[in-house]
Amino acid sequence: MTKRTGQCLCGGVTLTAHGDVIEADVCHCSMCRRQGGGGAYFAARFTGGITFETSETLKWYRGSTHGERGFCTDCGASIAWRLQAHPDKVGVSLGALNDTSGIQINSHIFTDNGPDYYTIPTDAPHKTGQQVMTEFMERQQQAENK
Repeated sequence: MTKRTGQCLCGGVTLTAHGDVIEADVCHCSMCRRQGGGGAYFAARFTGGITFETSETLKWYRGSTHGERGFCTDCGASIAWRLQAHPDKVGVSLGALNDTSGIQINSHIFTDNGPDYYTIPTDAPHKTGQQVMTEFMERQQQAENK
């Protein structure tokens, strides 16, 4: 099984991503831009999940009714994102990984919320917020019907 290690800027949070990339997305919503200081948020989920090796400085912030954002309380680095309903399905910040070789962006999401001050690249499909939520709800329903 493939493993990738990662950490925050100060090393207070260390992690291991297990397995292959399920998806790697770039989110352009206003919350992600605010969290990252103005730019998009790059994250990936892995087939074997994420293990936090050291996490004394990891804090989860409920930024919305459905999502939580993980960051280091010492250096402020953005580490991860997860759904409150599925805390084991963590999307890790690509910037936290020590090795990102071979990771390709699958889609740019919440493109209808992107700012005027940068152009969203066309290297991967664009999805509006409504498209993202519709796809998510369809996957949830399929999982419940299994």
